[in-house]
Order: sequence, then structure tokens, then C-alpha cells
Amino acid sequence: MRYVDKNLALGYLANSEVIFNKIKDSFLNSYQSWYYDISNLESDKDCEGLYRYIHSIKGISLNIGSQLLYDDSCKALKDIKDHNKSDSLDAFKQTLSHVYDELKLL
Repeated sequence: MRYVDKNLALGYLANSEVIFNKIKDSFLNSYQSWYYDISNLESDKDCEGLYRYIHSIKGISLNIGSQLLYDDSCKALKDIKDHNKSDSLDAFKQTLSHVYDELKLL
């Protein structure tokens, strides 16, 4: 898998498959409507809400084994905080989409 490294996740989770599966399932359930959630926050110009949403994903990204999602989260958060218009949010959404799809396969 390109976006999810289960071994990375297990390293953060004391090599526990049980914990990984619980976190993975929780992530999939919590963020199944991520696209609409982010789109609504963007259309409402709710920068604070968008920042919190992405920050929560960043917080779990390494536990689900995605260094790429963590990195893209950090970039998007920095740009939101600095009020920069950049492609970092689009990159974050693209990575999140791939991560979500790969996690469904595990």
C-alpha cells in the first residue's frame, strides 16, 4: 500500500493488531463523510472548524499508519493558520481519500 503502512501503525500501537483494528474501524466510521464535512466547512468559510477537523485527523494519522497524511495535515494546518491560499488543502484531501480507500481494504 502506498498511503498506509500498517507496520508504522503497529510500531505506534505496541504491535497490537487488536488496537490497530479498533482505531482503523473508528477512523472509517468517524470520517466516512469527510468529503462533505470539509466541503461544508470550506463553503461556510469556517477556518477555525476546518483547522480543528484537520487537526483531529492529524492526531490519528500515525496510528493508522499514514506518514503522508500526517505530513499533508501539517502543511494544510500551517497554511490555514497563516491564512495562505495554497494547494495544501487539496493535497490533504487527495491523500485522505487514498488513505480512507486503503484502510477499507485492510
